[in-house]
Amino acid sequence: MIKFKKKLFRSNPYIILCLSIILFTSCTKKNIFSDENLAQFSESVNPEDIRHHIAVLADDSLKGRLPGTLEYDKAMAYVANKYKEFGLKPFGNKQGSTYYQTLTLRNSMVNNKQSFMILNDTDSLQVGIDYFYFGNANEVLTEFSGKLVIAGYGIQAPEYGFNDFKNLDVKGKIVVIFLGAPSSLPASERAYFSNIATKISTLDNLGAEGFLLATEPDGASLFNGIYNRMKDQGLESVLMPNGKALGMSDYGAHLKFGGFFNWSTLSKLTGLTDGNWWNYNKNNGELNQPSKAIYLKGKVISKFKEFESANVIGLLEGGELKDEYIVHTAHLDHIGIGKPVDGDSIYNGAHDNASGISAMLEIARLYSKLPSKPKRSVLFAAVTAEEMGLLGSKYLAVNPPVEQQKIIANVNTDMPTLIAPLLSVEPLGAEQSSIMEVVKRSAKQLHLKIDPDHAPEEVRFVRSDNFNFVLEGIPALRMKAGLKTETSDTGLDSLMKAFTEQHYHKPSDELNDGMFNFDAAKTYVRLQFMNSYLINFLEEKPTWNKDSFFKKFEKVN
Repeated sequence: MIKFKKKLFRSNPYIILCLSIILFTSCTKKNIFSDENLAQFSESVNPEDIRHHIAVLADDSLKGRLPGTLEYDKAMAYVANKYKEFGLKPFGNKQGSTYYQTLTLRNSMVNNKQSFMILNDTDSLQVGIDYFYFGNANEVLTEFSGKLVIAGYGIQAPEYGFNDFKNLDVKGKIVVIFLGAPSSLPASERAYFSNIATKISTLDNLGAEGFLLATEPDGASLFNGIYNRMKDQGLESVLMPNGKALGMSDYGAHLKFGGFFNWSTLSKLTGLTDGNWWNYNKNNGELNQPSKAIYLKGKVISKFKEFESANVIGLLEGGELKDEYIVHTAHLDHIGIGKPVDGDSIYNGAHDNASGISAMLEIARLYSKLPSKPKRSVLFAAVTAEEMGLLGSKYLAVNPPVEQQKIIANVNTDMPTLIAPLLSVEPLGAEQSSIMEVVKRSAKQLHLKIDPDHAPEEVRFVRSDNFNFVLEGIPALRMKAGLKTETSDTGLDSLMKAFTEQHYHKPSDELNDGMFNFDAAKTYVRLQFMNSYLINFLEEKPTWNKDSFFKKFEKVN
């Protein structure tokens, strides 16, 4: 009997862990793991469970998980059933009667045959060649007129020595702004100012009549690609409870329309040269205003189509501070069926973002195995319509099923890109708040190096659902895999670039074991669970750093 017990203990390290947990928790009042015990507890993550979720969600039968389809409904049901299996309570509404936070998405398309743009009261510009409009999600008919001015990147950031409006009055004018932001800005701030919604908000606050985005001189293919997409698919927005549509096609209180100018047309009309642009772009030089006064007027007619989708939300109730919440997000949607590549038209989205949903589900499983309730409550939200413009998370962040001021942090899991051993991580946005100190503790236990964003030009901080929580003043974390290998701190750079070029938003983003490293996925789940748990048990909720640019969004209760 004694020999049997020794053998049992030797062959079952989890029994030893469980006994240590029992001994530990019996000596404390709050059942709080030490960092070391927390790492041990998280070791129970099973890579096969991670793989299984991805296999289900990225299967051809779900046809790319496009919101508004029966296949997307099946994906939502899978997540809801897993929540139920893990003991999470339905929390799609304040009554807790469903896992589904139902919302309405509105597609806005421009009727190009009835819409037009006229130059100086004489010449009609050609849609698809000179310009095109975005739909207006809140107005079927819009008419406008105004003088054309050029406002560079459309950035108002004097604190960083950059202000495109310093000597430019745009009130009542039609403003040309360029995509992107100066490379001299810090990574997260560059991401924020590159965001089109930020540019739109800035122009609206300054009283502009409308805006026309423009590409840099060699951007003709981008103009054509976006025009074809707008012409065929339009833009989505989400309807809020008050009936207002939010999204990229919401222009605020003053702006009447948005659109795009082709560089060649802009240059021809205004006299703006390639050299003038590059001097502005590289040297922070001055951009010339049009050599002659240009006036535009026009009409935009939008047509709407609406459909329902939902965020899938489960609640793990906390204890001592159960009325405070950490919100985990991962987007469930992908882009459905599209242009065939090598005969395959299903865009499965295995990495983007079946892997993120899988990670979130396994984090929920770990929480459900805790020996007692966590200090604070945890919401798990599989959000919809991320690929359509972060719309599901916009609805959730603005209209949560709990009091918004009770949400203390967002932990977002979006396409971590786990294709090689995980030796370093890039915690996007963590450097803006006290969450970075939590990440340091978790990374230390898992022997992970913390790196800054290696690709700030990709503005990844604002391209996922965490950004909507930041805009509501809630500290947020988006965790990405780093580039470290055993021999180099940046050894994965070429592999990551090749993967993105070959598989991002392509039918080849499928469950192929050669494209996934499931040991890395296990480490990633452990890391994000540990980050969440440590945030959960903080004495004080996370705070923005005093010098954080994003502290300005903080809401004072």
